[in-house]
Amino acid sequence: MSFADGAFPIFLWAAVMLCALLRRGPQRPIESVVGAFAVGLLADLTWIVALRPHTLLASPWGLALQRLAGPLPASPSPQRLALGTALFVAAMLASRRAALRPDEPTQVARAKALGVATLLGVTAVVVAALTHRLDALARLLAAVAHPLWLALWGFAWGAAGQAQGRRAAPQLGLFLLSALFYQSWAAAMPGAYRLLLGLIIATIVLDYWLARLIDARADAAPRRAMLIASLVANIGILGVFKYADFLGENIFTLARIFGRRADWSPWNLVLPAGISFHTFQSLSYTVDVYRRRLRPTASLLEFATFVLFFPQLVAGPIVRADEFLPQIAAPPAVDEARALEGLWRIALGLARKLWLADTLALTLTDRVFAHPEQFSALENLLGVYGYAFQIYLDFSAYSDIAVGAAALLGFTLPENFRAPYRSGDLAAFWRRWHISLSSWLRDYLYIPLGGNRDGETRTYRNLALTMLLGGLWHGAAWTFVVWGLLHGVGLAVTRAVQRRWDRSADPRPGRDLTAFSLAALGAGVLHAALRSPIESIAAVLRLDVAWLHLALAWLWIAPFCIAVSVFALRSGWRRAAALVTFHYVAFAWIFFRAPRFADARAVLGQLATLTGDTANVPRAFVVSLLVAALTHLAPERPQAMIRDAFVRAPWWLRAAALVAAGLMLRALARPAVVPFIYFQF
Repeated sequence: MSFADGAFPIFLWAAVMLCALLRRGPQRPIESVVGAFAVGLLADLTWIVALRPHTLLASPWGLALQRLAGPLPASPSPQRLALGTALFVAAMLASRRAALRPDEPTQVARAKALGVATLLGVTAVVVAALTHRLDALARLLAAVAHPLWLALWGFAWGAAGQAQGRRAAPQLGLFLLSALFYQSWAAAMPGAYRLLLGLIIATIVLDYWLARLIDARADAAPRRAMLIASLVANIGILGVFKYADFLGENIFTLARIFGRRADWSPWNLVLPAGISFHTFQSLSYTVDVYRRRLRPTASLLEFATFVLFFPQLVAGPIVRADEFLPQIAAPPAVDEARALEGLWRIALGLARKLWLADTLALTLTDRVFAHPEQFSALENLLGVYGYAFQIYLDFSAYSDIAVGAAALLGFTLPENFRAPYRSGDLAAFWRRWHISLSSWLRDYLYIPLGGNRDGETRTYRNLALTMLLGGLWHGAAWTFVVWGLLHGVGLAVTRAVQRRWDRSADPRPGRDLTAFSLAALGAGVLHAALRSPIESIAAVLRLDVAWLHLALAWLWIAPFCIAVSVFALRSGWRRAAALVTFHYVAFAWIFFRAPRFADARAVLGQLATLTGDTANVPRAFVVSLLVAALTHLAPERPQAMIRDAFVRAPWWLRAAALVAAGLMLRALARPAVVPFIYFQF
């Protein structure tokens, strides 16, 4: 299930209602009974929406909902229905007698018990894998999952009625909803992938205890060893799923170059949804505890909810523990104005995704990158522009929906985009694009590498290395490495030009720009004059001469473009600077989008033909691209005024606006829904 799935609004509505019910105070018996029925009904609604084809229900109300939703995969027996209902009631009554004190020793003791249970679960999975019984284990877990689900919600509802359980109940509800949201992806996978929720929970338990042990130790050596253990566990899991085939293929290719007989059989592992995001989120927690910037939480439930929080689980934004754990520890009350702003953000995100981003992808961009040779230079250029806005609209749409969904639940997530294509230089672009990732790379990679503390040369190296690794974070392919290098070296050149003008006693940007222009012109003439020797060198080295020409051209074109953007920015020509920066970023997007270097070369080759045919450009693409560009460049104040007017409007007018927006999106949306781009990362 994704945010663009038609079932997600139902899931989100049920989640909001469940969280509201779990934040209740003590009630009279009749209200408690009615509330228990509502909790059971809503819990089963979320379950059916997420896992309907993959589960056997164990409650009468769930069975009724299932029959309304569609055909049953299998009819449960009356005994099973009675068992599920009994477990719900028993857990609700048991929670009233449970010790739900929020003191640290009690929470740590429970975390130990859960840690032991997790260890036993991991052992069971390992034994099942060694004995080739993973499918049997998955079927067993699927059979007991729904009764366990009912019992946990019964416990949460019972705890909500106690003064001591009012904090734990919303946390447990959020954890259950977040785990179910992730499992909605895993349940549709084959074989062992259906158990991946257990892997995430195991890493959560490991990081929880490692963070507590790091905080408890004073000696540097054991603290460093436990931090390394957390890094190895998290990056190791990420590496196996994301980079095993990439590393294996390149190592074996290198061995063959040196004359060794080697053959690599790819593992073809499916990348778990959002693995890069929740890995970075969990890592930042242990690193902050190690740096003494954060005290570890005593509650394993709070930490697990922080890592798995479903609005931002799959594609961010990446949240920091010091910002979000306090909200989990004491779930804030739902504010009506903020919730209405959340609805506005969700509607805005859906419009960006379903109308603009998907239209740009399906009408031209995907076709251009699939077969660039079949399109003219102008059509390829429009395809590149289309992808630049598609990836922005697609990812910012996810962030809008995540921020809006969190606001409906009472939580605040950080902003992830601030009109990035209005940036005057690359440094500003990365302060506005995917803000949570760029700030994470700055704090946990660039600064530990030395930042700007050890001289300009090392600063440039650190910038290039940080962005190279940032590119590799996006995907296990050399195209992502090149994309990262284009931005890393571009940032280094931007900094060098800015520092030159900042340090000059008599700064004359015009004079320096003239020098850059003459140098670029001379380099271009020299490049053209050396065409024959370059082709001879490429033949000797068995290199594709097109790539050699492209690399040499970039060496003199990129510094010139960056100098122009910095000069324009310093001269007050912000729009000209933004235009140059946008084209640099759009050029880099070619390598980000192309599956292989051959595809990127084909696009660049077609651009070089300078043909101007537009017969393959649909009107819908042109309209969507213009709307995307104009709304991106539009001032923020009018957009804020429209949002505030929606928030202040009467309820019936807001409802009518949302219904009209839904109908309009349904009419304008494409029949095929394009998956969110950042799901693959």
